[in-house]
Amino acid sequence: MTPRAPGTTRDGQDVHDELAVHEGRLAELERSQRCLQHLYDISELLARFQTWERTIPMVVSAIAETLPLHSATFILEIGGTPRTITWQLAGESARGLRAAQVHAREVYRYLVRSPVEFKREETRTLEVSPTAVMPEAQAGQNFVMLPFSVGRRSVFGALQIESVRELEERDLSFVDAVVNQLATALDRNASERALRASEARLAGIISIAADAIICVDEAQHIVMYNDAAQRTFGWTRDEVLGKPHDMLVPERFRESHRRHIGSFAAAADTARMMGEHRPEIIGLRKNGEEFPAEAAVSKLNAEGAWLFTVVLRDITEQKRIEREQVFLGEIGAIFATSLDSQRTLTNIARVVLREFADFCLIEFADEHGDVRQLEVGTSDPDKAGIAEALKRLPVDRGRPHLSRAILQSKEPQLTAEVTSPTIRAIAQNDEYRRLLEAIAPTSMMGVPLTVHGRLLGALVVASCRHERRYAAADLHLLEEVARRAALALENARLYHAAQQAVQARDQVLGIVAHDLRNPLDTIVMQAMLLRRRGGEPERIERAASRINRLIQDLLDVTRIEAGRLSIDPARVQARQVIMDSLEAQQELLSSSSLEVQLQVTPDLPELWVDRDRLLQVFENLMGNAAKFTGAGGRVTIGARPSEEEILFWVADTGIGISADDLPHVFDRFWQARKAERRGSGLGLPIVKGIVEAHGGHVWVESVPGRGSTFYFTVPAAQPVVDRAGEAPSATDQ
Repeated sequence: MTPRAPGTTRDGQDVHDELAVHEGRLAELERSQRCLQHLYDISELLARFQTWERTIPMVVSAIAETLPLHSATFILEIGGTPRTITWQLAGESARGLRAAQVHAREVYRYLVRSPVEFKREETRTLEVSPTAVMPEAQAGQNFVMLPFSVGRRSVFGALQIESVRELEERDLSFVDAVVNQLATALDRNASERALRASEARLAGIISIAADAIICVDEAQHIVMYNDAAQRTFGWTRDEVLGKPHDMLVPERFRESHRRHIGSFAAAADTARMMGEHRPEIIGLRKNGEEFPAEAAVSKLNAEGAWLFTVVLRDITEQKRIEREQVFLGEIGAIFATSLDSQRTLTNIARVVLREFADFCLIEFADEHGDVRQLEVGTSDPDKAGIAEALKRLPVDRGRPHLSRAILQSKEPQLTAEVTSPTIRAIAQNDEYRRLLEAIAPTSMMGVPLTVHGRLLGALVVASCRHERRYAAADLHLLEEVARRAALALENARLYHAAQQAVQARDQVLGIVAHDLRNPLDTIVMQAMLLRRRGGEPERIERAASRINRLIQDLLDVTRIEAGRLSIDPARVQARQVIMDSLEAQQELLSSSSLEVQLQVTPDLPELWVDRDRLLQVFENLMGNAAKFTGAGGRVTIGARPSEEEILFWVADTGIGISADDLPHVFDRFWQARKAERRGSGLGLPIVKGIVEAHGGHVWVESVPGRGSTFYFTVPAAQPVVDRAGEAPSATDQ
């Protein structure tokens, strides 16, 4: 037998085996290194976690680079509903996909111990690097599912891996490490999102808050400043962040404000109202304007440092309303102190000059609608003479003046900035302009004085200070003042009217007593004569008739004023009424030696009137003409058609009526010459009431010393229509 040489078959096999073992160890080492590298890559991905929608697919791809996978199923509970995504290799069967999804649902229900409903399931293709070596698939299903859970938090998701081969211990360790990191990243991301959402909600609430919210640090520098604070103080956020917070209060309060914050930091309470030891908090706007405020402060210790939050509300409007209510209550009491119109006007001027004006003008309309300047005042003693000169200056109402626009429109007017062109526009002449320029208004407003839609006058005020400009709130307050002032003036007018009514009542009672006494004396005397059988019964009848007429006149006036004067219209011949009136007044006209003329158009149409009431009109007008026309004078009675009416007139050549007296001739108890006591003063008011009750009109024209003419109209009767539909002619009638 030949001995073996060194390095023969057996020794060569040993070397080969050793090499194989060495190569296996190298492959294992390389695999472990790749696994560690993939685990490191996954850690990097999760450290940069943005959203699970972007990060999870990259994590699954990294797992697929390490382990040969058939599928991977990711489950995450969002809002109580599990969201499921299954990744599967391209080309895999639908049956395999369904098997993976069914397995994932069943195992997850087991993990959470709940019959979870899976309503949102997606399927995606598993992307694998071309360099990844996929071993041949082994029989059976190689599934593993690991839950997402952090600390004591319950399961909120899971990751299922379906491997091509049977998973080894190191594979499971790798998957477990990935799932632990993934669960931590998902939990951290959910917490961060919840925190961001909470911060966003808080920021949104702070942003839209109506109150100013300001945060300051221990150094009392501003670190947070919301939108309402910007609107309240006028400073922008960029202008105040990092600045001392006392820039928002007037300088005189800054030291005490800093001490207050310091003492609050050392106090036990965590919140308090500010301004408890002084009447109110005062804020300072960027433009230097101070304003009243209410504020509360709270504190929070964050990581050993104090953070102070101030919630502040501008109460300028609240204070303004409170002052207005007090002021309006005061002026109501002031206006109620007098029922004299002039005294009321003086009170109005005094109140507005005290409260919010340096100059005021009050114009008042009398009972005829004529407007006059009654009050012109100023709070500046140096300008009192100017105001008095403006009050005395005659005003042409047809040309520009201070209150013209207000009186014409009956609407309030506001001129926030008075300029030279403004003054020129309202000055009707050089003197008017000079006085206004001397007053030197910087802002002006005016309101009408109205009651129940009736214009009483106008109230105009002006500020002569540059720091004060009127705004809409000031105009509203002036309107409230004007409303109360107008009521006070109306009350004064009504009181004056009531006094006049009482005076008129007393006068008429005196007149009636006087007028009734004469016929009563006649009745008494005639009665005595009758006893001696030498009396005249006719004179007793006339005296009694006169008393009856006076009583009837009083009743008629009462009915007219109450709107209850009754008329009973019928078709009446116009000429016949005139003739009947002349016959009834013939004795009066003859005894007064007056000439009577007729100016009556022929063929006057019929009237639609109450005959007795129309006779009463003629009786009063003829009696009035006879009363004021001397012997030898003339009384003319006329009539002519006027459209659908008949125009009548009674003219005389008597003493006439002055222009000042003309507006009053139809007033109750009025007499042109009261000293002569020529009647009760009821005849003409009764004429007016009867004519207007018929739908007509009455008026007078007069020239002193040449006589008066009283005109009135009453309706004509409608033509009578025969059966053929045609009106009969005059000859047919």
